[in-house]
Amino acid sequence: MVRSPVLVLVHVVRAVRQRRPFLPPSLDARLCDLLGRKAGDAGSHVLAAGCASDHVHVVVRLDPNAPLSEVIRRMKGGSAYELKRKGALPERFAWQHRYWAQSLAPEDLRAVAQYVQRQREHHSRPQASEPWTISEP
Repeated sequence: MVRSPVLVLVHVVRAVRQRRPFLPPSLDARLCDLLGRKAGDAGSHVLAAGCASDHVHVVVRLDPNAPLSEVIRRMKGGSAYELKRKGALPERFAWQHRYWAQSLAPEDLRAVAQYVQRQREHHSRPQASEPWTISEP
């Protein structure tokens, strides 16, 4: 059977519970790699990832048969479990239950990927509020 060409790009933001600054710069490469592997387990691909002290941004190309919630669940659970198990994060670390996600036009991919990859730099200077504010219930 021939598959139809489908391109689903999503910008996802996941915050640390209570916005605690648990994510040190030394963990960025490891966390981004883990997020990519966990998304891959769900048949999707991380195209860009970036960390700040209390949240991560990920641009994902979704498998058209994979629900976004499942890809995010795998990234959330797999990253927290593995990093806590290896002692890289404290046992009390947890991601917020909620997340922010927005579809992305292919022509916006480059600009959004650059923004995502520069999270530490972006959050090192004063800024206006982000459009993706996430709050706990």
